[in-house]
Amino acid sequence: KSQSKSAVYDKPVSDAQATRREAFMYFAVTLEFDKESQTMMQEMIDEVAKVTGCDRMKQENVPPHVTVCCLEGEDEEVLLSEMEELASSMRKSTLRFANIGVFNPLVIYLGPIMNEFLQDTCKRVNERLLQHAQVGNKGNYLPNHWVPHTGIALKLTPEALKVAFDIVQEKFSPFEATVERIVLVKAEPYEELRGWELK
Repeated sequence: KSQSKSAVYDKPVSDAQATRREAFMYFAVTLEFDKESQTMMQEMIDEVAKVTGCDRMKQENVPPHVTVCCLEGEDEEVLLSEMEELASSMRKSTLRFANIGVFNPLVIYLGPIMNEFLQDTCKRVNERLLQHAQVGNKGNYLPNHWVPHTGIALKLTPEALKVAFDIVQEKFSPFEATVERIVLVKAEPYEELRGWELK
């Protein structure tokens, strides 16, 4: 009998796994966009960082992206292998960014409208990789628990958030971006492990 999808997401952690948790690495799978969209969003990131001093994304060279999966695991190679196969079946898709959002008070972001591509990608990546790793980031990137977003600034203070919102509000109008890459990264600090161009 095949394992249910919910069982994959709620995989229990054994005592042996718990003792190894400190050795786990943090991974994420992200989507990146066409050059014009990346440049436009990067300009917002740079401007907010310059004015507020909250420049974590810039310091770590984190490009504009949407995260579709967060993991804790040990086996980088098996995740790369799974992503290689998964990426080969994926195609480019268009997202429409329609709003400015806040995870109060720490994060300001641009929000794409949820569509079939985003739902399917989140579901497929999580189902595939959680066979080999544990759920990361408190489950906030699991299907039906996930708010797709492109972060513009992180670790903001309440006052910096107000300044950041003014900057983004002045620069933002709804736009479309083409998803052109899917990337496996090591998080904290950010490091791209491998990216795949979508067809």
